[in-house]
Amino acid sequence: MTIPTALSTETRDHPAALLDELRELTATAPARARLACWDHVLAASAADDRELLDALFAAGTAPRLHGDYEGIVVGKLFGIPGLTLLNPVVAIEPGWVGKSFDAGTGTNRLDRLAYLAVRAAVPGYRGWVRTGAVYRGLRFTHRIERAVLAPHNQVVAVTYTDPALGNPGSRVVPIERVRDEIVELVPGVYLGRAQMRSTGGEIRAVGYFALRAPRPGVRR
Repeated sequence: MTIPTALSTETRDHPAALLDELRELTATAPARARLACWDHVLAASAADDRELLDALFAAGTAPRLHGDYEGIVVGKLFGIPGLTLLNPVVAIEPGWVGKSFDAGTGTNRLDRLAYLAVRAAVPGYRGWVRTGAVYRGLRFTHRIERAVLAPHNQVVAVTYTDPALGNPGSRVVPIERVRDEIVELVPGVYLGRAQMRSTGGEIRAVGYFALRAPRPGVRR
């Protein structure tokens, strides 16, 4: 299945039905289902179709995540005045390249350019670990709970506030105010919604991202 150049009316109008079909396909052709789902996410990203992304997220289920996942920013960021540095960092290709999960904690994965930009902004942060071309840092905790924004479905909630994580406190990189929520579209493909808490305590969505389990034989 090739990457669609445009989203069909059926996909736009019935995203939950699309996921149901792809989940059924997973039983007999899991690799094909993952590829088809990833292609639809890429098409939604190219169209910056936030309405479709909202609907796909609402139809997702809470996954069990463990290991390294490739990641991309989906569509355009919604505008994040409080993240003056990370706005351009995460928007470049590849920049942010995914997340790694273990039992209850995890890290973000950056390429060298993004790593250097964040390091320049918070030079006192010493939590980086390099694995090949990937820099891991900005640790988080994760757990399954209800989404804070509608439709309040079950998600994997990613937060950065635990002092034991050793994350930097910075006006340029206010990671402690970020909350990511992740759902499974089909096994191996996940849609994330990035959210940010304002200084007044209001939480709003600021963008989408996608994760997928690495393809067999691919190491990053």
